Amino acid sequence: MKKALVIGGANGIGLAMALLLAKEYEQVTIIDKVGSNMEMPNNVVIEIANLLNGDLSFLANHHDIDTLIITAGFGRVTRFENITEVEISNCFQVNSVAVTKILHHYYPRMQQTENFYCAVMGSIAGLVSSPLFSLYAATKAAICRLTESLNIELEKSGTDNRILN
Repeated sequence: MKKALVIGGANGIGLAMALLLAKEYEQVTIIDKVGSNMEMPNNVVIEIANLLNGDLSFLANHHDIDTLIITAGFGRVTRFENITEVEISNCFQVNSVAVTKILHHYYPRMQQTENFYCAVMGSIAGLVSSPLFSLYAATKAAICRLTESLNIELEKSGTDNRILN
C-alpha cells in the first residue's frame, strides 16, 4: 500500500501536492495546524498538529510511508528591525528546527535501498539574498544547506534516495 505524508498541506502548494498524490496513492495524510474547508477525496486524511510547539509525536503514526513532502513554513516581508524576538524563534522553529527533526526521524528510511521519496519546500530566498526577507531567508538557507549536505551523505552511503529541495 503506497502511503504519503504531507506536512503543511491544508492549503497552497502542500494541498495541491497532496491531491496529486491522492490520485496514485492508497493513503495520503496531511499534517497541518489547521484543517481545510475543501472536500477531500476518501483516501486523504487531515490531522491537526502545530510544528510550533515542537511536539512531533504524530510521526510515530506514520512509520510506514513511502513519500514525505514538507511544505510547512512561514515568513513575512519586512525590515529586520521590525521583526520581534518571538517571530525569530517561531520562524526558526517551524521553518528549520521542525523540518530538521522530521528529516532526522525518516533518515534511516532514506538510507535504505528501497525507494523513499522526499521533498522539502526550500525557497529561492534561501539561496539568493534579498532585502526584507532576512529572517525567512536565514531559515530557508538552513534547510537548503541541510538538504545539500544530506544528499551527499546519502550518495556516499550507497542509496539512490535523495531529498528534493
